[in-house]
Amino acid sequence: MISINTVYKTVLTLTNSDIRGNVKPSDVRLAVNDVVNEIIEEYFFEVNRMLNRENRGLVNGGYENLSDRVREKIAHFLKEEVTMIYANPYFNLPADLRYIESVWVENNNEVEFCKSNQEFKLISNYKDTLPKITSPIGLLIRNKVKIAPATVVANVTISYLRKPLIANWTYTIVNNSELFNPSASDFQDIDLHPSEENNVVLRTLKRFGINLKEEDLSVGVANKENQNFNQENAS
Repeated sequence: MISINTVYKTVLTLTNSDIRGNVKPSDVRLAVNDVVNEIIEEYFFEVNRMLNRENRGLVNGGYENLSDRVREKIAHFLKEEVTMIYANPYFNLPADLRYIESVWVENNNEVEFCKSNQEFKLISNYKDTLPKITSPIGLLIRNKVKIAPATVVANVTISYLRKPLIANWTYTIVNNSELFNPSASDFQDIDLHPSEENNVVLRTLKRFGINLKEEDLSVGVANKENQNFNQENAS
């Protein structure tokens, strides 16, 4: 997780000005959550790009293996072996599912997903291709999964990438100012790998019209804080 308070204070430090006015907590919340979804979708593109480079011998192994580092960030959202609930004739997918990794029957028989209902029916109806417990097939139908053979009604588990939690900087009003309140029931830090903190800040700032490079971030914050200090203590 990434501290929503740290990101929020940094963004406010660099965005609030006489020209822009004061950025509201709701504006930051919308921008941050938009950034989170953008970053997650880029992970999959980045893994494929790095794999192509590896296959060409352009990427080293170990800690320098960028595809492994991206996979580590993706693994932050992995939920393994979650039991699926049967509601005849389907199994319900988890409410927080984003992408399916695998579905298993009785823990060791992986479900092979069909590309269409036609393919599912063809495989299910031909004697030579009849699905078995040891070789089950599945079909995605919106937020449900149909599995063959039809005798499978339990002991089905799923491993998947969940949706990110919605980041929310919560506060109370004290003397007409927002005071951070992490005890609120709807408080939520930013649901990303901790290494993405600067990336989140920079992308959020960009949505408010401020373009900085990572190496300029700490300098910009320091300069802004010094400016505010000087203004507050001016005679």
